[in-house]
Amino acid sequence: MKEKAISYIRCPKTKQRFERIEIEVSNNDEIIKGKIYNKEGDAYNIENGIPDLTTEDDLVGDAKFAREYYKKIAHTYDENVDITFELYYEDEYKNRNYMVDLLELKPNYRVLEVSAGTGKDSELILKHLSENGELVCIDISPDMLNYAKKKLNQFKNYTEAISASGCNLPFEDNSFDALYCFAGVGHFPSIEKGLKEMARVVKPGGKVVFAEKNVPLWLRETTYGKILINNNPMFAYDAPLKNIPVEARQVGIRWIIGNVHYVVDYIVGVGEPIGNFDLELPGERGGTFNTRYYGKLDGVTNEAKEIAIKQAKENNTSLHKWLDTLIKDSASR
Repeated sequence: MKEKAISYIRCPKTKQRFERIEIEVSNNDEIIKGKIYNKEGDAYNIENGIPDLTTEDDLVGDAKFAREYYKKIAHTYDENVDITFELYYEDEYKNRNYMVDLLELKPNYRVLEVSAGTGKDSELILKHLSENGELVCIDISPDMLNYAKKKLNQFKNYTEAISASGCNLPFEDNSFDALYCFAGVGHFPSIEKGLKEMARVVKPGGKVVFAEKNVPLWLRETTYGKILINNNPMFAYDAPLKNIPVEARQVGIRWIIGNVHYVVDYIVGVGEPIGNFDLELPGERGGTFNTRYYGKLDGVTNEAKEIAIKQAKENNTSLHKWLDTLIKDSASR
């Protein structure tokens, strides 16, 4: 870990700056072994240059499984990951580049990669960045990141590797220009929380791209889909459309890699979208979206409603304006 990382990483518990650092072993500006402390005195270890910012609350359910599983296979992961693409007669780097291209990166961007693993996509991202660009890689597995660091040392761009949870990103709001996550969402303890975290740390106008395995509904009853689900139940997990945050704009979703891996991309906005809900609506009913939503009154009889519609027509006005005027006049008297 480089010392400059202390200035921007945050404690996963308090979301505050770390107060101090104890360096046990260093190599130039790289801290190989040591501890960092938050304001309350809680310590987080740095091993092999990777700070471990996971907490007990982070390592539950699928996240705990992923941490233990990838510890066992980290040393052979790169030898076998191509099976994911060969299984569908797909070109690995064509698909990886396609997803990275959705980020619409600029040379000076600061990018966060969630579930970076051994750095397969990290290399592709760094090729889009100049020496002024930055890439921060996080993964629940420090063992996978050990292999990523070895690959990424060849690049002159600033990079950092941090073990942390995708559901508890150790960064301030609006810290990055873009965020990428391939094959990590399925292991989040809470997909809803994880997707909210992704939007939180990206600046408005920046892109978020995430992908995960999923046999879509139209393939569930095919032999093809049943075989995949039988081999890995994660293929039956739902695509998390209901969990996409309200800040998402221009959302795209498509199924790639054998048509059983979805990729979502969107632009980060601010809060909910805004509509011109005070726009006057034409027609006999009239009113606006706001008056129709907020201006509901207790029910009236059909007879009263028919009389109101008739009177509005005779007065050559919309039902909204006729009722609004009538009620205001009556109430004020």
